[in-house]
Amino acid sequence: MHISPITKNWPVLKALIAGLTLVLVISACSSSSADARAPTATYSAPSNDQALSQPPATSAPVEQSVVANFVEVENWMDDQNPGILWASPNGIAFDNSGNLYTTEFQGNRVRKFGSQGELLLEWVGSGFENGQFDSPTGIAISPAGNVFVSESGNHRIQKFTPEGEWIATFGSLGRKDGQFESAMVLAISDENLVYVTDWGGGRINVFTTNGDVVGSLLEWGQEPGKLSNPTGIKVGPDGNLWVVDRGNNRIQRFTPDGDLVSRWGQLGDAPGQFTTPTSINFDSEGNFAISETRGNRIQRFDQGGKLLDEVAPGTFTNPHGLAFDDSGALYVADTGNHTVRKFVAE
Repeated sequence: MHISPITKNWPVLKALIAGLTLVLVISACSSSSADARAPTATYSAPSNDQALSQPPATSAPVEQSVVANFVEVENWMDDQNPGILWASPNGIAFDNSGNLYTTEFQGNRVRKFGSQGELLLEWVGSGFENGQFDSPTGIAISPAGNVFVSESGNHRIQKFTPEGEWIATFGSLGRKDGQFESAMVLAISDENLVYVTDWGGGRINVFTTNGDVVGSLLEWGQEPGKLSNPTGIKVGPDGNLWVVDRGNNRIQRFTPDGDLVSRWGQLGDAPGQFTTPTSINFDSEGNFAISETRGNRIQRFDQGGKLLDEVAPGTFTNPHGLAFDDSGALYVADTGNHTVRKFVAE
């Protein structure tokens, strides 16, 4: 692993990014039966040409509320840190000091930014050794301030200090508790439990922040309470687990023990519907935002699931990670456009 401050040696990365195209190859369950088991699969990228399958319809949000729209105030490729290039940013998270951390799926890198958007630190390295990355997809900060990164390529979680020093690695390829068929996104509770979505396994693995395996929740399927290619996950203000059930184009809410509380959403591009939903996050008032990788949009909902608005229509290409700062500003990892964007309410 190489840890460095701001670096200006970008020629190789520029050449790499110039040839990158963001492709999602979904090798999931090809059977249409509800109890079909997912084969071993690795999340590798987004695709707009894959045929969409219609899952069973679920309860939809109630009618849209009229609220002030969000407007973009910063583009971190153009406005902040000139010369910095991104290679498919996806994961994004704040710590308690207002620092922002990002992961890059194709850059195999973690970056740390200050509250004004200045680059403070980065650690980067492609591989499978401790401190190296293969397709990192999620990032979360524990109550103690440590940084947890999920890797879909290495099927594991790595734990670092806020300064980027490696602490521990846990998880591996497989179907046992604590193993993954593509570790996707993670969320950490105030009780120091780490919940990680398993994209290929259709479940959630649970660890302590020390890396001890607690167990796993849920299973693959299309029925209510089951998951198909889950991605985003967040511990909501109510203490429940809010899961982006990507393959079923819906959001499901569970207790920390995995009992279904509520669900909504169905395939479509109408307001309140989803086309490959990907990430979820909450603002300080309990409202939440959902990004759609193939829908190329972000929708916001209130605590009861009522649609509030769509953020900056026409702006995004394959958006992934979402984060709100203490002021309510929304940060978006605009993966397909290789940048991070900041929005505030008008």
